[in-house]
Amino acid sequence: MTLLSSTIYAATLPILSLAGPGELSACLAEATTSTAVIRCQDRHTETLDAQAARMLQGPRSQATFSYLWLPACPGALPTVENASSMSCQAVTSCDSSTEVRQSLWAIQLTDEDGTPARGAWQVLFTECTAPQEVGLVAQQRALTTQDVITALRRLGVPAATVEAPQYTLVNLETTFFTRPETIDRSLTIIGYTVDVQIAPSSYRWSWGDGTTTSSRTAGQPYPSKDVTHTYLRATDPNSSVALRVDVTYAARYRVDGGPWQTIPDVMTIPGPPTDLPVKQAAAVLVAD
Repeated sequence: MTLLSSTIYAATLPILSLAGPGELSACLAEATTSTAVIRCQDRHTETLDAQAARMLQGPRSQATFSYLWLPACPGALPTVENASSMSCQAVTSCDSSTEVRQSLWAIQLTDEDGTPARGAWQVLFTECTAPQEVGLVAQQRALTTQDVITALRRLGVPAATVEAPQYTLVNLETTFFTRPETIDRSLTIIGYTVDVQIAPSSYRWSWGDGTTTSSRTAGQPYPSKDVTHTYLRATDPNSSVALRVDVTYAARYRVDGGPWQTIPDVMTIPGPPTDLPVKQAAAVLVAD
């Protein structure tokens, strides 16, 4: 006589019996939600006499496991919050439009004697299945422009520094410029692959004397006069003015290789101060 030897515990299911230790697929067929955690107590199929003898010798194996269905997306890991709600191109890459691609993860919870195990999550397999068979993958919410802006601000853009001479003179038209950075990279935002490009769109120059200037150019080194300023007063000896440039950036992005979308004036990055002494020119008599 052969006994049914595996017992399955599921969060939303009654206790079921299987006819052998290797019938994991039958166990998985009962995982009706994408977040269902299934505990399988693996017991050997035995004859009645063998089982009776084993019961006299001691308890059977108490090894237990947990299983978790997750979308087959990079980053959709059992240890990641909201992983079950992730979506990507791989999820919808099945031949049938009625199926989704998901991965089954497993981790051992206890050893054969019931001692807590120090196992790690592992992928058992990835397959395309009808959502009703393994549970619906949570619908991926639409990506918004604000999602992209939040990601860009978290990414950060280096501040620009004013390039200035060691000192300047009163009433001298002085050239200034800066070298802002541009960014071109790919990000993953709530499961979408987002290509972003960030570039300067405008500059606000604070000259340290209470005046400011706005421009659309970063300026160029002397002798260019793209960005200039003239100081009307000298600074005190051993002191200087603190000038800076705040750069406003525009961005554009595309989602999963789609058309580019523009975000104007997405962020303004204040620049660090640059110290500049302003000196009074002195007349010097020179003999003929």
